[in-house]
Amino acid sequence: MAHGHTPVYYPMTKSSLPENVITLHREVHRKFGRNLLRLQQYEKLVKILVAEQTLSGNVNDLGNARSLRHETVANKTLGQVVGDLVGNFIAPAKTTTDSIDNDEDECDPTLPFFQANFRIEFSEENFKRTKQNLTNLVDLRNELVHHFLDKHDLMTEPGCLAADAYLDECFKQIDAYWIELQQWAKHSDDLRTQLASYMKTPEFRDFIKHGIMPGNAGVLWASCTIVNLLRDAEAALAKEGWTLLSNAIAYIGMREAEHTPKKYGCSSWRHVLHESKQFELRKVQVSPVLPTEIWYRSRPV
Repeated sequence: MAHGHTPVYYPMTKSSLPENVITLHREVHRKFGRNLLRLQQYEKLVKILVAEQTLSGNVNDLGNARSLRHETVANKTLGQVVGDLVGNFIAPAKTTTDSIDNDEDECDPTLPFFQANFRIEFSEENFKRTKQNLTNLVDLRNELVHHFLDKHDLMTEPGCLAADAYLDECFKQIDAYWIELQQWAKHSDDLRTQLASYMKTPEFRDFIKHGIMPGNAGVLWASCTIVNLLRDAEAALAKEGWTLLSNAIAYIGMREAEHTPKKYGCSSWRHVLHESKQFELRKVQVSPVLPTEIWYRSRPV
């Protein structure tokens, strides 16, 4: 590689250069283009991994959230998306990144919120090495795009030969990074396939649609279906701000009979009201010979 020469404009017509230099030019152009094409392939795949590394949003809006992530990433530079990749999709082991990155003001609290993060964990040593490799790749890309002509004299045969060898070495490095990136993408695809398979199970549908957590882990009470049904009944039947529970049970039974307290791990509707902590209760003894009435209303937000 030639260094330190004064950059010169070189004419690109056959008549202005010796035939052997013109032939070398063609090969330099081909190899330069090959490098840029591989770099573009790399950048496109990195953008996909960054856009897809997190799937999050309200259950009714996951598709729009996904599209927005792709739009946000689309106009970023390679350096920017590599920065997004490091520490997120690729991360050192035992790093905690489980926080939900949604804006609570934009989320409907009555709908379950879903988030899945996809990432590959490395040992601390391998993570540092990988991070440095990605930095080197971005530097290499910038060197090719912005400084190639400044550092290679393509007016001469020696300069063309040096450029040709340099481009071969660049492609060797870029292609190695590309192969590694494809392996990361396959790992991500395998995880997505497993998730897609799980998402077809009744257990997952109950979780994402009704707020019942898998493995008897509990219920997302604030947004689960049975609580929303109680709110619907309240909106339709409330008297002076309070709703008679027996009327609400009948109302729900006519519309969503499958949503019983048992489905949500509760022994009774009173148990649902108590366990969910979403409602205030009031007991009314109408008559000594009649059962105590249970009335409820939503707690103030």
